[in-house]
Amino acid sequence: MLSATHCQVRRTSSGKVLRGKRAFSLVEILIVIAVLAILSTLLLPYISPMQRATQEAVARQQQAALQTALGNWTTAASSQPGGLAGARAAYNAAGNKLALLQNYLQAATYAALTGNGDSVTSEALAGAGASLQFSAWNVGGTPSVNWVNTP
Repeated sequence: MLSATHCQVRRTSSGKVLRGKRAFSLVEILIVIAVLAILSTLLLPYISPMQRATQEAVARQQQAALQTALGNWTTAASSQPGGLAGARAAYNAAGNKLALLQNYLQAATYAALTGNGDSVTSEALAGAGASLQFSAWNVGGTPSVNWVNTP
């Protein structure tokens, strides 16, 4: 049996009894919205560090992809006429080292990166507060992709 506090009882002109469910009042809806707003603002400090950690993970994956592509390019370029010395000279003379690796990176990874000389940036790197830097290729060493924190 329903009580009057849970249902509204109305009578039609013919005397029939109509029962309807009670709707939420405007005040109740505003209170619920206010509580949800407060809870969401309490969660914001926890979401920001997670977003930065996610961007750093993506940026580290980009660094690993670049390092793998650089190793593959080094192997391929060293097998060309001129050998290792020719590959080293081509690498050190390159104005945009990222362009050297275009054929060794997946298209989506390459599209996400922006190269400027020896430096590489991306949206994920910017979110992580870093950039990537290609090292010089010295005799007796190998080229590498280094993580550089940006202020």
